[in-house]
Amino acid sequence: MSLRLRKEPTTSNQKTSKIVEDLANPGKFVRLPDTQIETQLGSNSKIQPQTYSSSDDTSLSVFLLLSIAFSFQCALAFTGYSGQGKPPLFGDFEAQRHWMEITINLPVKEWYINSTDNDLLYWGLDYPPLTAYHSYLMGFVARKINASWVDLHASRGIETSSHRLFMRLTAICPFYLIYFPAIIVYFMRTADFGKNPFISRLRLLTFTILYPGILQIDNAHFQYNSISLGLFLWSYIFLENERFLAGSILFVLALNYKQLELYHALPIFVYILARNIKHPIFENLIRSIASISKIGLVVLGTFFVLWAPFTFQGTQQITAVLKRIFPFQRGLYEDKVASFWCAFSFVLKRIPNFELEKQLLASTTLVLGCSLPSLVPLFLRPTNVHFRLATFNVALSFFLFSFHVHEKTILLVAIPAFLLLNEKALYRDMVAFLTVSATSMFSLCIKDENASFLFCLAAFHLFGAWMRRHTVVENVS
Repeated sequence: MSLRLRKEPTTSNQKTSKIVEDLANPGKFVRLPDTQIETQLGSNSKIQPQTYSSSDDTSLSVFLLLSIAFSFQCALAFTGYSGQGKPPLFGDFEAQRHWMEITINLPVKEWYINSTDNDLLYWGLDYPPLTAYHSYLMGFVARKINASWVDLHASRGIETSSHRLFMRLTAICPFYLIYFPAIIVYFMRTADFGKNPFISRLRLLTFTILYPGILQIDNAHFQYNSISLGLFLWSYIFLENERFLAGSILFVLALNYKQLELYHALPIFVYILARNIKHPIFENLIRSIASISKIGLVVLGTFFVLWAPFTFQGTQQITAVLKRIFPFQRGLYEDKVASFWCAFSFVLKRIPNFELEKQLLASTTLVLGCSLPSLVPLFLRPTNVHFRLATFNVALSFFLFSFHVHEKTILLVAIPAFLLLNEKALYRDMVAFLTVSATSMFSLCIKDENASFLFCLAAFHLFGAWMRRHTVVENVS
């Protein structure tokens, strides 16, 4: 005889009570292991356990960020640029095009020399040899596409839509080939956030890539800062990882693309020197000398290769290049920028006999005097943190006190500020500095009649303010 239990019918009220009870106790719901799910569903079931990796989200986010930056660049590309429709000299856009014209049509020995075919008063080449080689390469491509873009003399002031598109693309490509990868490698791979990251790497990457300064100067005003700044970033990444030979070569390339990389030269020199002095010093003297000598030979060799076409022309050719690269005769500052010399120009004008030599001496003294407090600790204790701090402080000293400062040179201070964003004690200060530095370049927007940049500035400022407000940062003594 078997006994059967009769199941009582469940009313709707009981069902509702059961659902409410389950919802109130979410701990009752337990996720089964994938193996148990597969066992219960059966091996032939169409439902299979799914795998998920956080790198999928990161890759998608980086791609989205790249798309946003490209959209900004395209929008800026259709706005005004430096000197548009303003003959006879036009502006930086025409300067970059003219260098393509000169380098592709004239022999190397005439690139930096005044002549009937190369009027130095009309945007004469005034950047180091690597810029000249880059201009030659772009001129070669331009001639293959449309020779009228680089015709000697006849192409001056050309402003066709097709040529404008070509020039815009030549500025966008280096951003993604050199600058963008360096930023990604630093923030996603290299930057040390400690055991307890205080902010998302992706958020810092976004804040850096969308920095409106470099977007405006390269894609609206028109220059190729992403090349020299990208090379500097790659140099820093290699040096921080003790790849001194590769880092030294990359910095020499950056310096020979734009001489303004001198802003970063002192801390890089001190860091390499200090890190290659083996301790204890006297016991490892020979090893230290050998290590430093090897780096020195690599640096000299890189300089020789880049300058060889001019070196073989004789000392007069080298002198001509150096005079073009360092145009001291232009004065202490240019236009209205936030430098010491500009701020106190009303005082300087009243100093008797404050001529070129005294100006150079005063500028050099102030730059070195303000740089030494950062360089000495770096030499005594060459840590990565001290390296970043010294690079920022020295670059700022150059911007404030060096010779012939332009608004755009604040970019050379902004890049070291990016490197300090992962420091909790300095994070908020760097965000504020980058916002102010981007705003300081708005005067160029007025000159270029580029009002759309105001939107970029506003968006960047709001994003920076949001980062400062919603990120909790502990005070670090």
